[in-house]
Amino acid sequence: MNETLGRGYARIEAIRAARGEALTMPEPGAPPPDRYNSVYLTLFVAGAAFLLPFNSFIMAVDYFQYHYPKSTIMFDMSTVYIVSACVAVITNNILLDFFTYNTRITFGILLSLATMLFVAVCNIGWDGFSTNVSYTINLVAIGVVAFGCTMQQASYYGFTGCLPPRYTQAVMAGESAAGFWVSLDRIVTKYGFRQPKRSTFMFFVFSILILLGHSMLHHVMMRHPLVQHYLRLTNESRHRRRIQLHLNPTEDATLMESEAGEASYGVLKLQSPAPSTGIGEAENTFSFANPVYSPTMTAPVPVPLVSPPQSVSEQSASPSATLRTPRPSYKVEDVVFEAPERPNSWKNFKRGVLARWAVARAIYPYMVSIGLVYFTTLSLYPGIASEVPSCRLGSWMPIILMSSFNLFDFIGKIAAAWPYEWSRSQLLMASGLRLLLVPLLLLCAAPRHSPHIVGDVYPIMFSVVLGFTNGLFGSVPMIMAPSRVGREHREIAGNMMTLSYNGGLLSGSLVSYLLLGMLGPPAETCRIYPTPLLPTVAPIPPNSGNGTFVLTAVH
Repeated sequence: MNETLGRGYARIEAIRAARGEALTMPEPGAPPPDRYNSVYLTLFVAGAAFLLPFNSFIMAVDYFQYHYPKSTIMFDMSTVYIVSACVAVITNNILLDFFTYNTRITFGILLSLATMLFVAVCNIGWDGFSTNVSYTINLVAIGVVAFGCTMQQASYYGFTGCLPPRYTQAVMAGESAAGFWVSLDRIVTKYGFRQPKRSTFMFFVFSILILLGHSMLHHVMMRHPLVQHYLRLTNESRHRRRIQLHLNPTEDATLMESEAGEASYGVLKLQSPAPSTGIGEAENTFSFANPVYSPTMTAPVPVPLVSPPQSVSEQSASPSATLRTPRPSYKVEDVVFEAPERPNSWKNFKRGVLARWAVARAIYPYMVSIGLVYFTTLSLYPGIASEVPSCRLGSWMPIILMSSFNLFDFIGKIAAAWPYEWSRSQLLMASGLRLLLVPLLLLCAAPRHSPHIVGDVYPIMFSVVLGFTNGLFGSVPMIMAPSRVGREHREIAGNMMTLSYNGGLLSGSLVSYLLLGMLGPPAETCRIYPTPLLPTVAPIPPNSGNGTFVLTAVH
């Protein structure tokens, strides 16, 4: 554009308001239909797939406790996973603008798949390593799996933040489905293959097959018209934001934008219109794509309708051919959206940090809520849950507790789709009340030689409550948070929520070690449920005629 001309920026809404027109922007094109709910189902499978490796390691609790007796293998795997996941979330935020969704997700899928294959074939099937080396390999493997899975998870939440909220709920429901599926898988393989090594190998093989199917479905979904439609809207919103910052870097624009009325910007160009001749004058009329606005006018400029072509003599005789006085006006030039620039300077890095800080201030109640939810969960699951003893169920007890948790976690995430508007205070209160489950489930396992809460029903009941509330109050904040910011900030909101989510996981897994120390030394023998004295009726002697009987205690 000619630099000698006066320039500025203006909201197109202001131009329309000055002309007395409606402020609402034209609705964008209707999104293509999600035929057969194929995108929803693919994201459901994706949510199950990126948590499947972690759940596979956790649900093999009986194998690891048998292979590494009197060790803290479950606590160590949980902590390594969470630490690696936090590193992955931070890395994903740094690489947010350098790699596309598809690149980051594909990298995570390949990393998880390769690691699962190595563990299944070399460490479980072949089992040629010593106990210490095998223990270390498992911890390194779960760390690598955590990095790949969390890279997928953070990218998927950023990706679904650009889609309608129901697709975020699909991913979170898939996460719970992963635990539920793995629980069923482990029960079937443990029951079908009596040898722990063989049952665990087949258990990992089934998980690997699901990861392969997820990889194919993901690449098909990324070409779906619905996905392309919302990605295009998100890119356009980001381009508008960059233009706004370029034209006025000091403007502190709000993070909130409506779906249909997002801010649009143009460039004001001072021009002097040519005298009107009446021919082709409709080309200068106001339109949304190329509006003309004169700031000194209080009403729209009346423009005569275009008449049929006339001869020169007819035009000279017509009174409507009188030339109007030229007046300066402002024209909003069409803006060409260019590809986003890669951040290559300290200024762009600082702008990214400030954007994340602004998003965090807008959604901090949801970040605190989801952090508390997963802090409580990781304090108890899987570590303390795997330590609850049962003489009646034996090695099945931790599998039953974890299966109960996963089943009701799945139900809770489905319940999160119920159309109820949770307030911020309600979410924070519910997340805080879940902390009461920590002492309750802990008393079912402490002390090991004689727990304070005796019985198989109570720990199962607490596990059910823990799972349902984890599914419900772990999903609602993640679904609601992206809608509290503008479209161009929703990927950042999804990643910030994932960061808070992983912060709760990490702190909870560290606290679980403190709770482990409260359990006391391992019990050598099963003295949890001593055989009670059962009152029975002694048989009446045949010659007894007084009709009396005696109660005796039978051991």
